[in-house]
Amino acid sequence: MVVTIAYDSDAVLPALAADLARQSRPPRTWLVVDNSPRDAPVAVVPLVATGVPLRCLAGEEGDGFGAGCNRAFAHLAAEGWRGWVWLLNPDTALPRGDELAALEDALTAQGPTALVGTAVDDGAGGLEPSGGWIDPGLAFRRRQLGAPDRLRHQPLPVDWLSGCSLALQPTAHHPPARFDPRFPLYYEDMDLCLRQRRRGDLVLWLPRPDVVHRKGTGSAAPGPRRVRLSTLGYLRFLRRHCPAWVFGLRAARLLLLSLLRLPQAPHRSWAALEGLATVLGECLRGVPA
Repeated sequence: MVVTIAYDSDAVLPALAADLARQSRPPRTWLVVDNSPRDAPVAVVPLVATGVPLRCLAGEEGDGFGAGCNRAFAHLAAEGWRGWVWLLNPDTALPRGDELAALEDALTAQGPTALVGTAVDDGAGGLEPSGGWIDPGLAFRRRQLGAPDRLRHQPLPVDWLSGCSLALQPTAHHPPARFDPRFPLYYEDMDLCLRQRRRGDLVLWLPRPDVVHRKGTGSAAPGPRRVRLSTLGYLRFLRRHCPAWVFGLRAARLLLLSLLRLPQAPHRSWAALEGLATVLGECLRGVPA
């Protein structure tokens, strides 16, 4: 089962549909969750024309990646789906044609509660930061997967994986694995991995198969809104998973940079300040991280 979360993604979805349709072992179903059903609904006809077994699920206008995934998980669970779900970004490519078969074969060796990510190519032969480890200091996510890791032949245990290409069995977890809605944009995948890892689940990265990340528009969103939502995710992640002093210093740095940039980029700076104010308000009210 392949699940893709779309938000104004018609520029890239047809290419992914074509790649899925020509897989040596095509997906049983490709479930696309439409998070812009009102302003930019998914154009279904070009996708169906590729021959891919498509199902489109209407989401809520403006929902983020995590909310879209949770909607897909709940929908599949209600239908009785108990297998693996491969989360795949709309702006990814599967150029070899055997990526799905390779992933399915690799998953047979993993326990049902594992979270498994794949390598993500940056389109120029390099490796995107598709996984890594969390350190306690200011450079909390500095240790990331690099080119030498692509030469591995075995899964590599990591702390976190990118949601760009992530496989899991949501119903195998107790309670079922879900993204935290407090992370509306970015860091929701890292948060999920860290939470499940603390419960004893394996978080594994595979050097093969690898998917290619097209440098196009995977999901469009207005700039200030994206800045505000990403700021919320960033600060909430720091507050939950990093030492308090790291959160404090990085929040202070964000405040200073936003104020300095306010004359040149007022809309984006105000959006970042709004996100910062929201999280600081949660701290003052004692809202749990």
